[in-house]
Amino acid sequence: MRKTFTTQPPLLIPPEVYEHAALRALDEVERLIDWSRIEPLLPGGEGRRATGRPGYPALTLFRALLLGQWYDLSDVKLSAQLARDLLFRKFCRLEMDQGVPDDTTLGRYRTALGGRLEACLDMVVTMLEDRHVIIAEGRVAIVDATVIEAAQSRVAHADPEAGSRVKLDTKGRMRAVWGYQAFVNADEDGFVRRVKLSPGNEAEVDHLEKLVVGDEAALYADSAYIGPRTRALLKRHAIADQVQRRGARGHPLSAEGRARNVEIGVTRGRVEPIFGHWKRYWGLRRSRFMGLARTGVQLLLTAIGWNLWKGARFRRLYG
Repeated sequence: MRKTFTTQPPLLIPPEVYEHAALRALDEVERLIDWSRIEPLLPGGEGRRATGRPGYPALTLFRALLLGQWYDLSDVKLSAQLARDLLFRKFCRLEMDQGVPDDTTLGRYRTALGGRLEACLDMVVTMLEDRHVIIAEGRVAIVDATVIEAAQSRVAHADPEAGSRVKLDTKGRMRAVWGYQAFVNADEDGFVRRVKLSPGNEAEVDHLEKLVVGDEAALYADSAYIGPRTRALLKRHAIADQVQRRGARGHPLSAEGRARNVEIGVTRGRVEPIFGHWKRYWGLRRSRFMGLARTGVQLLLTAIGWNLWKGARFRRLYG
């Protein structure tokens, strides 16, 4: 047995404390979408069957994992924070006289989410479109990738499912990183529609077809995505080609081509703040987990959390 999320009683604390401004920090995220439409997409809550206690509602565990992404917490630290933080308890509907999920429960639930998170991301995008937070008409696809270092990147214990990728470090020097590539399809406002993960040594263009939804007005991407497959994909979906060009040996890019790249780069660059925020504040510079599947779940949770966080901010700024 497990309790449902909607039947959880309120926190057992005085109203004057419950209404403190610090406990309203996530109210806009709470009101942003209809969470009941997410619940059927989730696996059931993980219960403490050994002790006979009712299991945790699916949305309680799902929201807890979102908090872990937003506040860059390991499962151990997340469980501790759920126990002592009133804001966390309020968001997850955990009463003061109730226990909290431990780190193994949180880890098992993350694994159980597996193949369900893409549907959750689609549902969040759909609800944000319904509420006119995301503008669907005339939107474009801005596609790019960033490197996530593997949880274990040393040669002797390296994650076997990752791969080597050359990237610029903070000092502008090229260095090889053992890890994964996180691909994103975002719109002009920075909302994420699709994400994919691959080992770091795979070509970016190989994953373009999985990223494009097909209803976009144009594709903005860097020169890593040029080629006949890209042109065929864009022609098939009637998507305008805004992919940057590059010159070849003996055939440098013309002044017109360079100017076109600069113009495209203004729009294409809007994906960079997404990667910057994810890495600086949400811990995505390096994977917390071993393996493609677990790191993929981390990426999808980050994308869902980003859309909710950004959507709440949009509502606050623009109504």
